[in-house]
Amino acid sequence: MEFNQSVITNKGRTLMAKLLSGRSTATFTKMVTSATVYQVNQLAELTSITGARQTSTVQAKPNNGATVSVEAAFDNKGLATGYDVNTVALYATDPDEGEILYAVTTAKENGYMPADTGVSSTGLVVRFYTEVGNASQVTMQVDSASYATKGDIKELQNNIENLQGFVGYNDTDIYGVEVDMTNKTFKRLSGSVNRIPGAGFDTINAFGGRKRCILTDAGKVLAYYGETGYTETGALLTAITKGTVTYPVGTKVQVMVEQPMFYYRVTPLTLDPIIDGKGYHLRKGRYYVSDKPKIGFKVHPAFIVNGQVKEKIYLSAFEGSIYDTSSNTYVLNDEQVADFSADLLSSIAGAKPASGLTQNLTRENLRKLSQKRGVGWQQAYAATIAATQLLFLIEYNTFNWQTALGQGATQKTDDGTTNMSEQTGGSSTLGNKSGQVANLNGINIVSYRGEENFFGNIWKVVDGMNLIANGVHALFIADHDFAEKVSTGTYKDAGFTVAKTNGFVSAFGYSSEFDWLFMTSENVGNGALPVGDYFGQTYTATDDGGWRVVRLGGRWSDGAGAGGFGWIVYDWSAVRDRYIDGRLVYVGGIA
Repeated sequence: MEFNQSVITNKGRTLMAKLLSGRSTATFTKMVTSATVYQVNQLAELTSITGARQTSTVQAKPNNGATVSVEAAFDNKGLATGYDVNTVALYATDPDEGEILYAVTTAKENGYMPADTGVSSTGLVVRFYTEVGNASQVTMQVDSASYATKGDIKELQNNIENLQGFVGYNDTDIYGVEVDMTNKTFKRLSGSVNRIPGAGFDTINAFGGRKRCILTDAGKVLAYYGETGYTETGALLTAITKGTVTYPVGTKVQVMVEQPMFYYRVTPLTLDPIIDGKGYHLRKGRYYVSDKPKIGFKVHPAFIVNGQVKEKIYLSAFEGSIYDTSSNTYVLNDEQVADFSADLLSSIAGAKPASGLTQNLTRENLRKLSQKRGVGWQQAYAATIAATQLLFLIEYNTFNWQTALGQGATQKTDDGTTNMSEQTGGSSTLGNKSGQVANLNGINIVSYRGEENFFGNIWKVVDGMNLIANGVHALFIADHDFAEKVSTGTYKDAGFTVAKTNGFVSAFGYSSEFDWLFMTSENVGNGALPVGDYFGQTYTATDDGGWRVVRLGGRWSDGAGAGGFGWIVYDWSAVRDRYIDGRLVYVGGIA
């Protein structure tokens, strides 16, 4: 009998995302037949099927063609009443939810399972071929062969993805760039070929799905840019009703950029060992993203928090300012009044970014201000920063933010004493678009798809990145439970030595687990290519036991050295300064 193309359910897609992330293993548990007739548009939403007639355990094995073959046996022994096999459902175990309905297929024509008459038996082996994504093929046939043993799906994936990565992808729904750091060249790949930054990427959810919104402290989106009630002031100016709940005027809301989940792949083509350390310089490689699961791709780590996959995260539209809980007002001019036990880090327009001019605005205290906003709030950390970096690289086919978007707020003459950063909101007229706008002071303010001043204006410390400097130069990465001066617990070694000199970036370090990380391992480039951003280190100080925090992007006076891949790694853990701030991120609750 012949069946229609199978449909992976919504819960099945979430499980597959976890499987591709490498954080869990999919276990197929059973197959169920049913006489119920479903329409194809119903299948993705199903969490169970009605009219179940027979259930069988399953065994899975890898199969050629980048599929997994799942088999189950059915016979009519003891079956009192025959039935039409109209639907077949495949179930699996989700490590977080238990057993779920993973995929469903419907019959093109009826196949009849007769009742047991005691004269002769009827049996069939259902072989269900499931592919990554909603392009599975399912066939049903009588098969007298014995069941296959459970295969090693990971081994199959590795063989296919290694070959595919070197050959390259032709899929039009994969978007990529090949970077040659040695020859300083960039080449668009797959679906990125002939696409123009901006409008050419708007139809891709990873890019065009990024949009400014206003978010409550509980993580509820009340309005998107351009919708009624949207405001960048930090509090509702008009009441907004969502479902049965009305949010009154004055409800506190942060201006965030909703980032849909995407999948990524990094294929290293040329790696050089780091001579005076460990790991590799990535000299030539291919970077890819896709909205859909693909063989060899993983969920980007920005959407995995403590093993949980997030469908969306929220990045701050603006640099951090402070909400003063004692006066119930936003601090708009960087008054040095923060109470780190009570106040909140914010993302609103019309505020000078907060600084440590005289107050103790350390990374640890920025973390406290962020977490005070509620469950799921943090300051921006390694993986959330890397998500924006990767999308920018692929869309603009370059690492150089200044050549792509403009110089930004990087050309001022520093006065040596004050916080000279520009007020947030200069890019408000851009909304979700990328580009550069001159503010009322004539200073160019840049924005990448809703994120204002990802580089320039003021340095931003990045959480989840601890570096040990005393001759080791090792970097440790975490996605939750952040702390200072530690390399244990949730922190993992990035696997390569961070650059030991000052200079313009010429290579990023590479390890297979942290292939998504853009951290400098070498800096003999220049102010334009291959990256155009500066890397700074001074490892001689030992007042903090060698531990360092990481900051990104540059400030108002850093000129060509500023950029979205520019790092400073010489700050001791308790550093605070007039030119250092942070950013918010909301990743939802962690069970």
